[in-house]
Amino acid sequence: MKSTDPAPRISERPKPLVEAKAKTEQVKEELGIAGAELHLSNTALGRSLPPDQKKGDVGKALDQNAVVEEKVIDAAEELHNVKELLEEEIAERHRLERELERRSPS
Repeated sequence: MKSTDPAPRISERPKPLVEAKAKTEQVKEELGIAGAELHLSNTALGRSLPPDQKKGDVGKALDQNAVVEEKVIDAAEELHNVKELLEEEIAERHRLERELERRSPS
């Protein structure tokens, strides 16, 4: 059975890159929030615990939290870089789509 609807134009097709960019931005924001929350927790714990309680397992946990906080911040920055690359790719695809539409017969 033949469809009477014309094939969708390139610009009407689903945009996985646009969806990936949006998801990347969402995850970056969530990581930013998580990093800020970790920082607040670490700061509060660091201030409220007396120095003699910041030893042993508690000291190791505080140090590990600081490491995790840094990893979360780094991951958020890396996602920002990925988002920029996706934006570049989306712009290039839009440019190519316009070029194809301009060259295709009406």
